[in-house]
Amino acid sequence: MKTLELAITLGYIVICILIGVWVSRRVSESSDDYWVAGRKIGTFTNSWAIMAALGSGGSILGVNGLAYKLGIPYTFAMYAGAVAGFPIAAILVARQLRNFRVRTVPEFLDFRYNNKLLNIIVPLVILVCMEVYVVAQLKAAGVTAVYLLGVPYKTAVVLTALVFTLYVSIGGMWAVTLTDVLQGILMVTMVVIVAIAVFMGFGGFASTIQQGTAAFPALGAVVDKPIISYAGAFLVWFIAACTVPHLVMRVFTARDANSARLSLNYSMLIYAVMIFFGVIAVASAGHILFPDLADADTVFLKVMEHYMPSRIMAGLAVAAVMAAVMSTTDALILAVSSAAVNDIYKKHFNPQANEKTIFKMGLVMTWIAGLLAIYFALNPPKLLTMLYTAAVGLLGSTLFAPIILGIWWKKATSQGALWSCISGGVSYLYLLWFTQMPPLSHVLVSVPLSFVVFFAVSLMTQSAVDSKVLERVAVGHERELEVAEAQARS
Repeated sequence: MKTLELAITLGYIVICILIGVWVSRRVSESSDDYWVAGRKIGTFTNSWAIMAALGSGGSILGVNGLAYKLGIPYTFAMYAGAVAGFPIAAILVARQLRNFRVRTVPEFLDFRYNNKLLNIIVPLVILVCMEVYVVAQLKAAGVTAVYLLGVPYKTAVVLTALVFTLYVSIGGMWAVTLTDVLQGILMVTMVVIVAIAVFMGFGGFASTIQQGTAAFPALGAVVDKPIISYAGAFLVWFIAACTVPHLVMRVFTARDANSARLSLNYSMLIYAVMIFFGVIAVASAGHILFPDLADADTVFLKVMEHYMPSRIMAGLAVAAVMAAVMSTTDALILAVSSAAVNDIYKKHFNPQANEKTIFKMGLVMTWIAGLLAIYFALNPPKLLTMLYTAAVGLLGSTLFAPIILGIWWKKATSQGALWSCISGGVSYLYLLWFTQMPPLSHVLVSVPLSFVVFFAVSLMTQSAVDSKVLERVAVGHERELEVAEAQARS
């Protein structure tokens, strides 16, 4: 066991717990503070928090592992979707969802469509997909601890999960936000340091790519997967910013709609720089130095260890990977807890629940979600990025059409949303499990199908459109609300 590196990592973990304790006083009375940080998060803080929530353990280990195994173009197709999708989300959903003053995606869908079956299906889909996402992140923590600290895999998984579950349970979205800022800065800093070390070691940016492709020609070639797999990889992450709950919840925390839009755009600039230089450096160096890795997800750890022989730097690097894991898993756990409490418990089992009861249930569900994640993460599948991207694909197939059309199409009906959700989700799962379609291409069928079904059913059920609902939706498009909020703050 590497004592110094472990001490640095544990010190970082203690800091995260102390942040949770420190902010717990803010959330002890108000569920609004617990779920959406009182809607008081500024642009700088939210930008780093969004970047950290997306820049997960998968972005440190899984993305580089994917590039090592399948090539840089395939990886960039996937994450180009995320970089392009966030500015689109800033235009299509950020201001509107923030102005609706809801806490969760299902809450928006409830007041827009008021469909009982939809109100059950959507939270359940979110619960399942977010738990899969958490499992992928915990695997990253376990792999890192085994390789760099000498800590057993199961011990690392349990310890990491207990830590983020603890500070999320006591500090809610405030704890998630403040720790994510710290974790995002640490994550980007360490990835950039590793990238610079690699480029210097191989004689520059261009030379690194040349040597990497010489060692593994497929590294820079679009040859391993059919073109529809590339297109599907792009589309999955292109629509993620509009549908993945732990990212959309950041919109609800913004102090106003303008801040929400700016935060999405700034976070993507930071994320794009980290992914672009990190992937090129690590995947290239990986094939030059370690051409036959049994587990592709360890390539970042191998390269980092090679270029950072200092034990202090290695300890900080481990902390950075743990930061990547916790910055996403804490937001995911809060999204799972929110869906369970606000969208299932309060909506269907205890509509009269007061603030204190909701707050206590939030604590309970946070711990249940954390413990379930531990259970499933003890025997995870390979290739982190493919695992959680499949979950994101299901979310996009199920939720994208109801969210976008619910905001922008006045003729969208409750039945249209319900059948769009069902057709998109069921078709995605069928194609994923029972066909031989190329990886990640399933959304190219399921997402368009969900839109077609939405339009068709809505046009056949126009009498079901409630004029009062349309009036409430119009509020989301009014800038007067933004102005009033800005004046109230000043």
